[in-house]
Amino acid sequence: MAVLQIVGNQSGAGKTSLAAALIVTANAAGKQAAYYKPFSSTPDADPDVAFISQLLLASSGGPPVPSPRPIASANDAAALSEVQAEVSKLESDAGIVIIEGPDTSKPYPLTSKIILVRQYSQKDGPRAGTASINAAGEDLVGIVINTVPIHRRDQVAHSLSRQSVPIAVIPESRGMLSVSVEQLAEHLGGQWVLDPVNTDAPVERFMIGGNILDEGPTYFGRYANQAVITRVERPDIQMACMSNKTSCLVLTGPGEPTEYIKAEALKREVPLIQVRSNTHDTAESLAGLLDKADARTAVKAAHFAGLLEKYMGAEAVEQLLT
Repeated sequence: MAVLQIVGNQSGAGKTSLAAALIVTANAAGKQAAYYKPFSSTPDADPDVAFISQLLLASSGGPPVPSPRPIASANDAAALSEVQAEVSKLESDAGIVIIEGPDTSKPYPLTSKIILVRQYSQKDGPRAGTASINAAGEDLVGIVINTVPIHRRDQVAHSLSRQSVPIAVIPESRGMLSVSVEQLAEHLGGQWVLDPVNTDAPVERFMIGGNILDEGPTYFGRYANQAVITRVERPDIQMACMSNKTSCLVLTGPGEPTEYIKAEALKREVPLIQVRSNTHDTAESLAGLLDKADARTAVKAAHFAGLLEKYMGAEAVEQLLT
């Protein structure tokens, strides 16, 4: 049995993403996990609880997620006693209980192991996270430093090398900042050329289909999860980029795509979004799109699970869940 409480050094550090990733990993190993967020500023409509509930329902069908209590009761002894009883019940119903703790590094006084998630800051020096690690207490069993610039990762990892618990120094990831094809279409005010498919596919980067000198597969085959923006009257470019690495095509300007392109897009299940603005203006209108990026998706839960395994190690992650 494992009862893990995830604490963070600030709001947005990645507690929910880590909780979701651990649930995904547990399910993949054939284990059943339960989730609990004891206290919330929005107890009646907490988005983290709603997301994890859907994730559990879609995967393992684990125990129902209990409703959180108002955050103001987090220091109330009676409320904490009731929370501990709820945790014990979940522990009897599932092999693993993931508790989403506070935004401060000091955990709720519950019987649990502690995992610290710390969001990287440019202000962090060589002793980054020392205060947070000390606040987490003696039950600390893992440390995750999140969204570290790739050129700082080795430095941060070295600063934590003396810690006796598993550590994951996770670099910034396009996958966690991606938007879905549907979100892109809504942001652009685009129209579906065909019945929409794969609308939940992630879009991590954008490519402009212009007059390029490279061959199509060379130019468009470099990156996965891309959206290609090109003029509607350029079927040559549209065909060149329509591979399994392209999440969708954004067709710009007046006119209609050819029937051949429609047939190929249908066969390859590549969504076609059409906007009436030109390619330059369409690219300019992408400003603000990242504000719609939300880490609370099943795709990103699986992506973060992969990052955790890569940078902490599969064996270390398995030990956390034991």
